[in-house]
Order: sequence, then C-alpha cells, then structure tokens
Amino acid sequence: MHIVDTHCHYNMEPLYKDWQTYWQKAKEHGVVGGVIAGTQTETVNRAFVINAKEPNLLVSVGIHPSHAHEITPSQLDEAAKTWVTKKFHAVGETGLDFYRLDRASTDFDQQTNQQKMIFRWHLQFAQTHNMPLILHVRDKAEDYDAYWETLDILEEAYQGTKPFVLHCASGPADYIQKALVMGGYIGFDGNITYPNANEVRDLIKSVPADRLLIETDAPFLAPQTYRGQTCEPWMIVETAKYVEKELELDLNQILENTQRFFNHSFTK
Repeated sequence: MHIVDTHCHYNMEPLYKDWQTYWQKAKEHGVVGGVIAGTQTETVNRAFVINAKEPNLLVSVGIHPSHAHEITPSQLDEAAKTWVTKKFHAVGETGLDFYRLDRASTDFDQQTNQQKMIFRWHLQFAQTHNMPLILHVRDKAEDYDAYWETLDILEEAYQGTKPFVLHCASGPADYIQKALVMGGYIGFDGNITYPNANEVRDLIKSVPADRLLIETDAPFLAPQTYRGQTCEPWMIVETAKYVEKELELDLNQILENTQRFFNHSFTK
C-alpha cells in the first residue's frame, strides 16, 4: 500500500519539534509522501526547512483564512519574494472560513472582506506561478455563505489552468457538484470514519473516483480509533483501510490522482 498524505502539518506543533520521528513512523506504515500546507508565514518557512531534508514532503505556500487578519497583501508580496526562490508544489491553504465569526458583530463584514482580499491574492499568485490550489472552506452548519462565495470568487478571479482541491471537504451537495464541474478535487480526512459522519460519507460517494484525494490534516482529525488524540501522519493508513473496505474506494486510483494533481511522482 502506497499512500500520500495530501494535507498535513508537520510544520505545526506538536509535530514540528519531532517531525523526523513522525515521518519515519509514517514511512513504516506505507506512507510514501505528503504535502505540508502553510497556514502562516512561519509555518511556510518551517515547511521549507522540512522539505530541504525530505523531498517527498512537498510544500504548499499560503495563509489560512483564520489568519488573514494578521497580514496584508503587501506583506504577502514580501514573503513571496522568498517563497519563489524555493521549490513548492501548491498554493494554500487559502479560502474562506466564517465558522467562528459572529454574524451579529459590527466587525463581521470587515473580517470577511479581509479574508476575501487575502484569498484573491492567493488566486493571483497561484495563477502567476501555475500552481494548484489547496482550499480551506468552512461555515456554520446553518450557513453556507463561505462555501458559495469561495466558488464565486474562484469563477471571477482565477483564470489559472491548474486545479483546486476542497481540503477536508464539507458543505451542501450542490456546492460540491458545482466544484466538480469547475474542475475541483475533493479531499477527505479521518473524520470520514466517525459514526455520525454520514453526510461526509455520502458526499464522498458522490465524487468521481478520479477526483478524490486522501489526507490527515494532522495533528487534527484523528480517525475514529484514535479520536480525541493527536492525529499522527501514519494514521492516514487507518482512514485508507476504512474507505477501501466501507466505501470500496481504489487506493491506487487515489495515488494516481495525487501525483497528477501535484505533478510529482512520490513512488520513484
């Protein structure tokens, strides 16, 4: 079994301080590579440090939408001057996340507009450098604004030829279907194994086999057997076994999807 973790955070604690041990354990379980998603400039820098020592742990450069208020486009321009001197394979994680925002707050529009501005910066950067996008999109269960506005901005502001993935995908079924029509991929995580995750399982069942990617989001979202613990990258094997058995997904197809999406062969 060859598995690539398409979204993980060796660049965040508690993994970063001992990332080589976590990576070795993952390899012993059949993990052949991973994609380290940036969330802040510091975690992007950490990802580059890791990649310099382990080329099959790829770098994705970006600012998580929940950190969008911490940075301006001009500051991103400065950070990107360093990024472009190094090797990276994707842009993100970027997108819109209204989950923890208070819609009744007088700051709500300012906060969401800041996220949208930073998201647009990432779209232009990805387009300029011909890179795929890793999107983080989340909203409250009763609100779908972040989902639809993400796709609206993509349609309006992104003319790149590389695809995007909805990392840890959630949201209404028609949103997922529109993303697929737009050429998107769908990433799923350990939460697909949770007993109450019927909506996530139904969502994944609706996705064509050639558009699926598997990920951990480690150190978050440990699969059911280890739920409540720190998610370690090797645990992607538990998720893989689950979807292979319960959803009859083809892990070789998912590996092929991964290598196509990131334009990188992890198995050579």
